[in-house]
Amino acid sequence: MTAPRARGFTLLEMMISLLVLAVGALGLLRLETQLLHSQFAANDYNAATNLAQAALEQRQIGKPVDCGQASFAPAAASGTLARFRCRGLDDGDSSRVEVSWTDSQGERLSLSLRAPRRAPGAP
Repeated sequence: MTAPRARGFTLLEMMISLLVLAVGALGLLRLETQLLHSQFAANDYNAATNLAQAALEQRQIGKPVDCGQASFAPAAASGTLARFRCRGLDDGDSSRVEVSWTDSQGERLSLSLRAPRRAPGAP
């Protein structure tokens, strides 16, 4: 009489499969972290662009409230926009606004927008 064949997985096979699953799960977690950082960076660029655009529009109508000075100063805002610093410069026939901020990774970033200045009395 022959002995029945053992069926199932050995301990070594189970450990290897768990190792493969753990490496895959860690890869997914890293991907999620990178996606979250990318989302924060995109939100920061969006907020900086909106702030710079609003400051340029204020300069065009002659009432520079946000970014009215030539040196970097905190933006006239509250909440999450309070960490943005900006400055406004007039270069002859154009106006320029520079916005700088520190992202969630501690890296210093900046954005600059330039627009032609309107002639007095122009629509």
